[in-house]
Amino acid sequence: MSKNLIYMVAVNHETSTYKNSDYARFAKLSWKFWCKRNNVDFIMIDRHHDRYKFPVWNKDTIFDIVGDTYDKIGYVDSDSMIHWDAPNPFDLYTDEWCWSKDYSNLRWTYNSANYYQKFYPDVKLDLYNYYSSAIKFFTKEHKPIFDGLIKLYENNSAELDEIATWGGGKVQTICNYEVQKQGIKTKEFDIRWNMFPMHKREMFGYNWQDGDDKTPFFVKYSYIWHFTGFGIEQRTEMMRRTWEMYGDKYANYPEKDFKGLK
Repeated sequence: MSKNLIYMVAVNHETSTYKNSDYARFAKLSWKFWCKRNNVDFIMIDRHHDRYKFPVWNKDTIFDIVGDTYDKIGYVDSDSMIHWDAPNPFDLYTDEWCWSKDYSNLRWTYNSANYYQKFYPDVKLDLYNYYSSAIKFFTKEHKPIFDGLIKLYENNSAELDEIATWGGGKVQTICNYEVQKQGIKTKEFDIRWNMFPMHKREMFGYNWQDGDDKTPFFVKYSYIWHFTGFGIEQRTEMMRRTWEMYGDKYANYPEKDFKGLK
């Protein structure tokens, strides 16, 4: 067993308009290959815990599942894919909580911070030090973060579920509040480790100066590709196209899930 773990939440649920599994299968293929290549264990959480209304909260249950088995853990959203040759992020930190900044929509961040401020009256978020919780790396010593988030939901589930319908997200801002509240030592990973929003950064383009080489910027210049920030109805198709273009780079991993996808 590896000392490190990547885990992903991919739950099909009645509250979701689109089936998570339609696009998560491409995320799973890339991450399972990378994990096998780097001697990292992989777990996908695909069953919903009935204490939650929305499946996104299942992100917080990882220590209920694995306990203190792993020294370091990475959480990755099911709309992410990793470059087949990406370096190992577990080599980049020791005891910090690691994530990347989210500058994608300051108005959204401002509103979201205000929506959830009441649960953290003594904490003030800085819009320019606000982070994406979609990709994060941490250690088993960070279990209190998840304990705090679970306790918050248990004590305020009805109100949190209502606020979640206002358009300010469900867990990301709360995670930012909780990390700051607990005074956790953090480390910022640069945007290569959570490349989004790719369309706004024009990462689907390529270097026309390179002649016949039309490799997209996101493949050339980043490690984790996060297919978010645009209409969710486009996500499956964009991830499928990425797999169709680059799936052969991962194909030496003998996984039955590759059948029918090449």
